[in-house]
Amino acid sequence: MALLVRSKSLTTNTSDLIPDIQQRSETQKPEDPIPDIEIMPLNISALDDYKQNQRWIKGRVGVFCLLSAILRPKSRGTVRLASSNPADRPKVDFGFFSNPEDYVLARTAIRLSMKLGQAMKDQGFPILGGLTVPEPNNEAMDELIRHRTRTTYHYSCTCRMAPESDDVPGVVDGELRVYGTENVRVCDTSIFPQIMAAHLMAPVVMVAEKCADMVKAEN
Repeated sequence: MALLVRSKSLTTNTSDLIPDIQQRSETQKPEDPIPDIEIMPLNISALDDYKQNQRWIKGRVGVFCLLSAILRPKSRGTVRLASSNPADRPKVDFGFFSNPEDYVLARTAIRLSMKLGQAMKDQGFPILGGLTVPEPNNEAMDELIRHRTRTTYHYSCTCRMAPESDDVPGVVDGELRVYGTENVRVCDTSIFPQIMAAHLMAPVVMVAEKCADMVKAEN
């Protein structure tokens, strides 16, 4: 279970719901209705540091967390060859927050998670404590973001389908064939032209079925 939210429906500094958001539909861009924030409730700790877990989780106290994810980041990374040896691992640079606009979206997501946690506490859930930002300002929030950033495994777009003449040249064509090679296709989430605001299981099954149809038709 997860909560999918569009940041356009929330205020930037407080993550409050904008009451008249439905009345603004005439000014919306095509991408505006697509969610760009996901809040995932987890019944485990999302802290990476074992010692920090020990400090926060004492005894046999139940724990849950709200994992705040930005679904449509504007930052872009790179995947490059490390050498001419195909056995060498590639050089991967995720480029996290290379576009500063992602900080704005991440702050909104975290503030929304904090509001949800406070609402649960106000409704009587026995929440004893929580991990929050020391000060509710952008500097403290950004420090937390840099320290806690991780991926959620849904990697995509590293081998994107687009024309070779595109501003960011594509790697595969419309039939998933790799430019400059013969009999080589790519069939996974890397071929998506843009990052999808969704979990990728269903889309990648669709890609695999389509690729199978194209291979059968060619042979």
